[in-house]
Amino acid sequence: MLAELVSVRTEDHVLLHGALFEPDTSGPVAVLLTHGGWGNFYTGLGRFLPGMLAKNGIACLSFNNRGHDYGTASDGEPSIGLQRELFEDSPKDIAAGLSLLKERKYHQIVLIGHSYGAAKMAYAQRLAPDPDVKAAVFCSPAALMRDTWKFYLDVPYEEAVQEVTRMVAAGQGEKFVVFRHHGPSPIICTAQTFLSVWGPNPAQDMCTFIQELSMPLLVTVCRREQICMDYSRAVYERAVNSHPRNFIVLPRGDHFYRGVEVSLAEAILDWLDTVGLR
Repeated sequence: MLAELVSVRTEDHVLLHGALFEPDTSGPVAVLLTHGGWGNFYTGLGRFLPGMLAKNGIACLSFNNRGHDYGTASDGEPSIGLQRELFEDSPKDIAAGLSLLKERKYHQIVLIGHSYGAAKMAYAQRLAPDPDVKAAVFCSPAALMRDTWKFYLDVPYEEAVQEVTRMVAAGQGEKFVVFRHHGPSPIICTAQTFLSVWGPNPAQDMCTFIQELSMPLLVTVCRREQICMDYSRAVYERAVNSHPRNFIVLPRGDHFYRGVEVSLAEAILDWLDTVGLR
């Protein structure tokens, strides 16, 4: 299915790119999909989910938030990415994506956030609830660094926090730090970004505020991704004011839902039926 490449600016003038997939006959419902850390609109869930939704009558905008990749330098815009972003700016990105969908006359919107992107969407809806957002799907909400640091850091978590805190206090918040880990690439970011995204008191800890959201909620996770299993379940269990809510564990797949693409799409479509959004 062909998609329309789109761009939108946030209120603080950050340019975000994405792809809008629309069915042949558009209904009133659209999905706003955003990626997790180091991701972008055309990989991960953005690689397969938008087309599957559109083929089943649901428009989907898969878009970059400002924390995509390690930034982009080739479009003449400031390079932000996960190396320089601040989590507290996330609501500006979500608002820009919602505005684009509303300009296209969609006013029943479902948020789908993957991994770290789930926290961004929840945080945005917490700070400025949008009445056109009717439901949310959080796919494998990312566990906190303080609980998973052995996978990401080559030094103890407390040591990393002390170092970046010292740098910020000394006016060196824009200086970069590098931490090796077991994943495909090291953590490379400014000291202030590390504190904002992975610090000891993260604003993105969904477990501290998810009970403030009252929209229908679906949380999904794959059985093999133990690093996110407990946190995803905790998010679901604490979302006591989300009605209805459901927690689905797919028996196969990984953090990026490889091998269970169809199963994830079917689970989301079935749930949208349940809440009357399809």
